[in-house]
Amino acid sequence: MTDYAKTAARADHSLRRKGGIAVLRQVVTGEYDPGLGAAPIITTDYEGTGVKINYEAENIDGTLIHSGDQQLLLSPLQRNGAPMPTPTTADLVLFGGASYTVKTVETTAPVDVAVLHTLQLRGI
Repeated sequence: MTDYAKTAARADHSLRRKGGIAVLRQVVTGEYDPGLGAAPIITTDYEGTGVKINYEAENIDGTLIHSGDQQLLLSPLQRNGAPMPTPTTADLVLFGGASYTVKTVETTAPVDVAVLHTLQLRGI
């Protein structure tokens, strides 16, 4: 049987050699706080590793994939070795000094162990 934790570690090692630091920023609204009169906004950054890839011209349809969109191959592990939370379209990505919204997420996860996250990014 395949040890997918080892597969995730190999993917992380490969992305560290070829990629750069990618920060997954998750912003969530907390519970309503009567003292504040509002629900607090909680921002959590997860530092990982990723490789950005341009879309081929024939894949840019102007509807789902826009000119300037890029793919990010994101490691399943954070830089500290902990698992990377599964990205969502509510998240932001900081990479190479730029900020991006996440338009789509595909997670390769045989037997519920993430080995790679593929994100469609759009510049802010």
